[in-house]
Amino acid sequence: MKKTLYLILLLFISAQQVFAQHEKRNRSTQDSIKTRQLNEIRIDGQKAVKLKKDTLSNTLRMQVPLLQMPQNIISISSTLIQQQGALQLKDMARNASGVYFGYNSSPFDNSASIKVRGFNAATTINGMPNRLVLGATLDDESLIENLEFIKGPAGFISALGEPGGTLNIVTKSPKEKLLNVQLTGGNYNLFRASADIGSALKSKGFSYRFNTAFQHQDSYLNYMKTTKYVIAPVLQYNFSPRTYLIAEYNYIRGEVKNGSSINKLRQDKDVLQDPVSMNFSAGIGLPLSVSQTHTFRFSAVHKFNENWQLTSQSNFVKSPANQWYMVSANNRTSISFNNQGKTNRIASNSNLLGETYNTNLFLSGKFKTGAFKHNLLIGSDYTKGNDSLSTYYGTISTPFDRNNPNFYVDPNTVSITKRSIRQENHIHYSAAYIYDNIALDKFLLTVGARYTDYRNRNILTTTKGPRVPDYYKQHALSPRAALSFMPDSTSSIYFLFDQSFVPKTGQVVTETIDGAQAGQKTVTASKPVEPELGTNLELGLKKNWFNGRLLTTVNGFHTVKRNVAARDFRIYTATAGTVAYYLQLGEVVSNGFEVDVIGNITDRLSLITNYTYVDAKITKDNNLNPTADDPSIVGQKMPDVPQQVFNTWLQYSIPLKGYNKISISAGQTTITKLSAISQRDTYLPNYTKFDAGLSFNNPKYMFRLIADNLTNKRYMASGDITTDFPYPGNNYFFIEGEPFTIRLSLGVKF
Repeated sequence: MKKTLYLILLLFISAQQVFAQHEKRNRSTQDSIKTRQLNEIRIDGQKAVKLKKDTLSNTLRMQVPLLQMPQNIISISSTLIQQQGALQLKDMARNASGVYFGYNSSPFDNSASIKVRGFNAATTINGMPNRLVLGATLDDESLIENLEFIKGPAGFISALGEPGGTLNIVTKSPKEKLLNVQLTGGNYNLFRASADIGSALKSKGFSYRFNTAFQHQDSYLNYMKTTKYVIAPVLQYNFSPRTYLIAEYNYIRGEVKNGSSINKLRQDKDVLQDPVSMNFSAGIGLPLSVSQTHTFRFSAVHKFNENWQLTSQSNFVKSPANQWYMVSANNRTSISFNNQGKTNRIASNSNLLGETYNTNLFLSGKFKTGAFKHNLLIGSDYTKGNDSLSTYYGTISTPFDRNNPNFYVDPNTVSITKRSIRQENHIHYSAAYIYDNIALDKFLLTVGARYTDYRNRNILTTTKGPRVPDYYKQHALSPRAALSFMPDSTSSIYFLFDQSFVPKTGQVVTETIDGAQAGQKTVTASKPVEPELGTNLELGLKKNWFNGRLLTTVNGFHTVKRNVAARDFRIYTATAGTVAYYLQLGEVVSNGFEVDVIGNITDRLSLITNYTYVDAKITKDNNLNPTADDPSIVGQKMPDVPQQVFNTWLQYSIPLKGYNKISISAGQTTITKLSAISQRDTYLPNYTKFDAGLSFNNPKYMFRLIADNLTNKRYMASGDITTDFPYPGNNYFFIEGEPFTIRLSLGVKF
């Protein structure tokens, strides 16, 4: 595989040299052409590139201009993603208010932990779930045509969804003839090569698009080395401009050598004080950690006329992952040391498999009834998912000294493991929905609902054998209503009422007895968690400026979520056989407001800035008899939620002769009062990081320099603070933000 990639890269470089020689031979001819068309070239060359989209993608079904959508939705283009040098979703989150990446476990599993407005957010690909419960979640810039941030519930997207929001990835499809090659290098031995090849979209016949990428980078953490492969062919056949089929396959493979854990465990005395590269979880000689995502998509579209369209789309996602890293034998969570700085390490191996099949059928159309204009959407969804998680621990431990570390492990013995648990989910759900957008003069009324039926058979196997499967049957009717007022063609004031449905899998402890150790309880009975039901109220104002080039959105939200479940971190001996227990918190209320500004102020100046304030608290507690050991949690902040998130990205372009231009960029990200998971009203340290960019562009070449974390700020990107485990006092389990990084990209368009 690697030899093939290196050969492709060599061909790219050779093609670039041939192209350069060809350019030289034709320079005089081109110069004469430029002279004859000088005025036209200078005008076209200085046009502002479009950073945002004005409508939702067809895969999200609701074909209403974003200005008229009664919801805060930000859709960014691949042009903006490339301008910022973003390589994966966590790099792109800065473009929409309040999107935050929470605690995760590996360098590639970033989109598994997205948070919006204080709640988890789902990730969809072309409007369909890419996983249900378990499985790898890999993403890459080379696949993304545009990225849609949908704030709040959106029943027109998915039958299941958090009240916080959804991120939808729209993948690339045929549109024009192109051959783009890009090479990127940077510190920590970053090397990346990507290509985007496509044909023009034909009104009849076959068209294609092919994207591929290879990336290698050493982590800032010692001994961790990552490699990524991306292959994404797309084939489209048009029977006519109104009827076409799309077949697509996306493959992303991420490999990590010497251990894949990016988590750190530190005490008060050394948190963010030891070398940033210190990686106690590394094991030189561990088996390769591999995460993969295979996505097959088939879509059929038929436009009956200008007003009515029928769409059928299906996908199958398979996402296995096999992760290895070292943990301490005494706690099996991370690496901790005794007073002499010593521990015994064993291997930890997580084996995940997620398989999801989705199919949608929906009809959208426009018609009139008297003075009313209707935009109707009717559809149904069916989803089937099977996933599993098996956790293994090494049977042979090796001594490890913090003061004299030896990271080498014996590859012949470190991989000898014994399974601890296996968890399986077998999920089916189906849904039907109808929504109507009714326009009258300057008003737009949205009404509709979705009904969802969900079933899950959950099987847990421990060292004692499989327990009796848990069956979860849940359903919900989720209505949606909104009213928009458009005083003119550039403004919209809206009010939204929408509901969400999040089925849950897990157990709540109902009975315990005192355990063998002080403060420990033994579980004797438990019951299934209830589904989480949410209600969202939103009031907002949207305004287009400068002939639609800049969009501003200001909105406030009030979200109530009932039957909220959160991990129960109290110490139990799991005699009932459950791996992880949950607290049924009762009710959570998230209040806040958002400001989004995105687009171009002039042809030279673009601005993306956003701000979110979130106050998410527990307002009702199902614990009716609180005690000192089991106190009420009413009034407690929701865990792993930042109170404020503020982002900016500013770019100014300086035109040069002809098509050439230089662009200077600067940005920042600020997060304040990020609440811990395990301690009440405890926060991780605030941080602000600064970024910058410099680029040169013309129609054939692109040079771009991106510098992240300019001041080399040390900060906790996400994490938790626990007490007295495994060390006395505060214990910080966290992901450290990446230190100063720099990337240089060279792009060629053939």
